[in-house]
Amino acid sequence: MRQRSVLLLVSPAYPPRLEGIARFARTHGWHLMIEDRLARLPRGWTGDGALVTLRANEETVEYVRKLRRRHIPVVDLTFQRPDVRIPRVTGDHAAAGRAAAEHFLGRHFRNAAWYSTIWTHVHALRYGGFASAWPGEPPIKWVLAEKTTPETFDDWRLFTRLLGQALRQAPKPLAVLTYDDADAARVLSACLAANISVPEEVAVMGIGDDTVVCENQAVPLSSVGHDLERAAYEGAALLERLMDGEPPPDEPVLVPPRGVVARQSTDVMAVSDATVRRALLHIKEHLADTFGAAQLADALGVPRVRLDRLFAAHLGHSVGDEILRERLARAKLLLSNGDEPIAAIARAIGFCNSGYLAAVFRRAFGCTPRAFRQRLRG
Repeated sequence: MRQRSVLLLVSPAYPPRLEGIARFARTHGWHLMIEDRLARLPRGWTGDGALVTLRANEETVEYVRKLRRRHIPVVDLTFQRPDVRIPRVTGDHAAAGRAAAEHFLGRHFRNAAWYSTIWTHVHALRYGGFASAWPGEPPIKWVLAEKTTPETFDDWRLFTRLLGQALRQAPKPLAVLTYDDADAARVLSACLAANISVPEEVAVMGIGDDTVVCENQAVPLSSVGHDLERAAYEGAALLERLMDGEPPPDEPVLVPPRGVVARQSTDVMAVSDATVRRALLHIKEHLADTFGAAQLADALGVPRVRLDRLFAAHLGHSVGDEILRERLARAKLLLSNGDEPIAAIARAIGFCNSGYLAAVFRRAFGCTPRAFRQRLRG
């Protein structure tokens, strides 16, 4: 079989994305030609297909259009340019926003905000997912580009003043989701400059799980992990099918996020009552045990009826509902990360066996734990 020549116009060249492409290329005999799309375009290149990341650069967009006019298949690994009709494989940005909302709601936040430096189609998708999963009032939306001029856009003192003022005026405790981890670091800096405590007053989360950024802050940042490697591998697989003559899919192929990687910036329970906070911490630390509302009240040394009233007043649901919610949230986390047997996961969250977990999980999410894990891994 003739070795296929594939062009990569991919930037930024994130290592997971390149590894996903390389893993597919190694097993399918591809010859890769890698060009930084921001540096130069290979005029007159002839080959079999291309993997690209289309953004604002119109020169790259026009180059891709020329490739397609020559009937060279192209797959976009981003969703920044919905105006360009092209086959795509990309992370499920709306799902990333929903995952962040689920994480914050599991910590009982009622106030939410979004921050991003600019606004594009992908920003809208991530915010839209976040807002769709947030009950009540939609999250406040702060976009720096809408508050500045081109001349003042990179003025750090202006940014700190504007965002610090917005953060001080926002209701607390506040959950803030940002477009990416770099934006999360900016929000954290603004909080610290304004003497706003993180995570007690403002909890901050990014998207992307860039460990260099997230783990090197005054307060380590939680983040929604994108599966860039899998998205790139699936994008390469789609390109292979297109080069074989198959028709393109009607819609972009969306790869689900890996889930939230929790760090100190969201490690808080947004509940004012100390007894309820103690109860929530006890539930988290004893999920493998068999207990209910009566046993929890005994462990805390408070009357059962008082505990029931506190949960109804501060959380809007019962002690039993909270125990089940936390167990199912832990089950989803364990299913998403690692290959632990489902029977072991059931024991780890206090269920007697995997069959009982499967029944409860299906009632809550419409699928079995096994199907949930398979869907995440494609």
